[in-house]
Amino acid sequence: MTQVTWQQLSSTLQMAELGATASETHGIICGLICGGVNLEDNSWYGAFNDLMNDGIALPIDLKKLLQQIFDTTSKEFLAHDYQVKLILADDEQYLNERAKSLTQWSESFLAGFAIGNEAGKPLSKDVKEAITDLSQIAKLDTEIEDDDDSEQTLEEIIEYVRVSALLCFAELGFQPETTKKDKKLH
Repeated sequence: MTQVTWQQLSSTLQMAELGATASETHGIICGLICGGVNLEDNSWYGAFNDLMNDGIALPIDLKKLLQQIFDTTSKEFLAHDYQVKLILADDEQYLNERAKSLTQWSESFLAGFAIGNEAGKPLSKDVKEAITDLSQIAKLDTEIEDDDDSEQTLEEIIEYVRVSALLCFAELGFQPETTKKDKKLH
């Protein structure tokens, strides 16, 4: 499956008249996944829909795209190869738009994570620290200079957010049972 771009998701959200950004949408999905929502039973969709659209049914095109994003993102997390990609404003956007996109993603991730971990599984010290850091990143001032130093700093923060999400998934994410045919008898 190919990764959906920020622009593709933004366009589909606008057509559906959903008042969320592409980054918020992906942040919620990642938060649900990393919080431990079941990856096999589509329970994520009800939680997502309640958070993003007050439980009102979404247009079919948007629902299909969200399922594609959920499936792709789940596979990225399950691959354990650190290739998870955040859907953020692309490099063609102004730096403050990219920073705003990251703050929106982080804030939405926290909301999705809280719902995904509705069982209230205890968090390790490292995950608690990551969640605290993400809440601070969600509050960052996005009015920044559009220069090389600011761009490098933003890239480093994006990488930290991505690794923090991986840490959360490693600790709380749903791990599907391996099928019997995958197990070898010796």
